[in-house]
Amino acid sequence: MKFVMLAALVLYGLYYYVSRRFEFHDTLAYAQKHSGAVWSAPTEYYVGLVYYQRSEYPKAQEAFSQLLKDHPTDYHAPRALILLSDSAEYNRDWDAARAALSQYIENYPDGRDVRLAKQRLELVNYKHGPGAP
Repeated sequence: MKFVMLAALVLYGLYYYVSRRFEFHDTLAYAQKHSGAVWSAPTEYYVGLVYYQRSEYPKAQEAFSQLLKDHPTDYHAPRALILLSDSAEYNRDWDAARAALSQYIENYPDGRDVRLAKQRLELVNYKHGPGAP
């Protein structure tokens, strides 16, 4: 019981320290500065996910792009490509959406979202490709 209380106090103290010392928007820059750290890639992914869930798509696109640039083979890379394409579509950045979907299809031909990626790529090309109305 004492251990649980001590652990809870330590976690709360850590949360309090971090919340007073750092702003959320600084997290991405901090992760990029320490891109060699084991926590850097998951941090970039979850920052992008938070921005995506907040509907802050330009920031989400930036976070997912940074993750894929710094850690292209990370565990989170396949899902980041799908979320990057979705964020880019919301930002009307059709070239980035097309590139992310194409990269997913090329790198993960047996991925769980490959069917979705192919359908969305076809739709983006149809609606916003060269010669589209």
